[in-house]
Parts: sequence; structure tokens; C-alpha cells
Amino acid sequence: MFEQQYDEEMSAEIRRLEARARAVRAGHPEWDNACAACGCRLAGTEERCAECCGG
Repeated sequence: MFEQQYDEEMSAEIRRLEARARAVRAGHPEWDNACAACGCRLAGTEERCAECCGG
């Protein structure tokens, strides 16, 4: 049980760090996340915005 919780917490932290790195690469180190394709600001930890995903 504790191992699963730890794995979930580490996965969430990895997603957060990757999102932060995308924002820095997009030229906005003050943001928490940016779209990997167009560089717009994103609220969650998703990799692409709805427009770039075709939605």
C-alpha cells in the first residue's frame, strides 16, 4: 500500500517537473507549464493544449 502511494506521488512529481521544464523551454520560467507544441500557458500538467491536440 505504501509502495503504491509512493509510486503515485513520484509519478505526479515527475509530471510536475516535466511541465515546469516545458515552461522554461518556452521562455517563461515563471509559469508552471507550457504547451510542448505552441508554447502557450497551461494550467495542469498536460503536455499539449486542446488546440494542438486537435480539439
